[in-house]
Amino acid sequence: MDEVLLISTGGTIVSSDAGEGFVPDKGAARGMLSLAEELINEKGRCGGICSVFGDAGVDSSDMSPENWELITEKIYEAADRCVKKFLVIHGTDTMAYTAAWLSLTLPAGVSVVLTGSQRTQGACDFDGADNLRGAVDSLFSGRSGVFVHFAGRDYDGAYVHKEDASGLAAYVSSGKGRPQPFCLRGIKNKGSWQTVAEQIGLIHLHPAALPHFTQRRIMILEGYGSGNMPSRIHSMLCDAYGAEAEKPVIIAASSCALGEKSASVYGGVGIAGLAKKNFHVFDQGNYSLEFLIALSYLSLSAEGERPEDILSLYLQKY
Repeated sequence: MDEVLLISTGGTIVSSDAGEGFVPDKGAARGMLSLAEELINEKGRCGGICSVFGDAGVDSSDMSPENWELITEKIYEAADRCVKKFLVIHGTDTMAYTAAWLSLTLPAGVSVVLTGSQRTQGACDFDGADNLRGAVDSLFSGRSGVFVHFAGRDYDGAYVHKEDASGLAAYVSSGKGRPQPFCLRGIKNKGSWQTVAEQIGLIHLHPAALPHFTQRRIMILEGYGSGNMPSRIHSMLCDAYGAEAEKPVIIAASSCALGEKSASVYGGVGIAGLAKKNFHVFDQGNYSLEFLIALSYLSLSAEGERPEDILSLYLQKY
């Protein structure tokens, strides 16, 4: 019987309240894992369980790139045993980040579906069981790639974004498709994951923004709808990184989750205009912000000195 690897990380779907707020609970996790095994068995497959962060798991707010890498490692190990299908139970707050990371790093030909819940077990509108059933059905749809299944819908891992903090239909999709996966094997980070992450900056640009620009290798500028920024920020950036300073790689992002985005549409305020000042500037396209962060981390892990070489595999350069 072919194996499906069930990877349990934690989250609301396996949480309960012991009096001090909801936290991942091994009893709640055991119930969800048993249901997942039953659903997988109904498909004529057996389900192996990998509790990568302990029996209960962790709140998804505590997920880090170190956790992404561990999940990827477990999937590669199973893929070496010819396991092709993976079901990941995950918290909703950072599920889109993990999905983005996995969409970049998994071997070709595997199928991964992530799911979780907005409600805890025992709630009258607990959505975890339905999401789990839908995720198993999605896993056996015949597609390869990485997907988030939630509230009856599948979302491509590179384009999914959590939009609603409390509604059962928590996610939106900014696009469709699967980016070319990048093989992680053989890559050794130069230092800890924190050392790599310190080289990524995310700045949200708004009408009252007067950011302080520090030295980063990659800077994601989250501007207005098309990837625009105040003209004063353009001047501040050019002043902060003058002719002699090492310039960060810029990714022009948008505050809008949906729709076409191009940071070169408007003159004077488009982030793409920084390319004329000798910055390396890349466009978000339709990828999610979560994907941009995962891609930035991958780029610095794989090619710390020239992350733009990896970014150019996925993003348009101006």
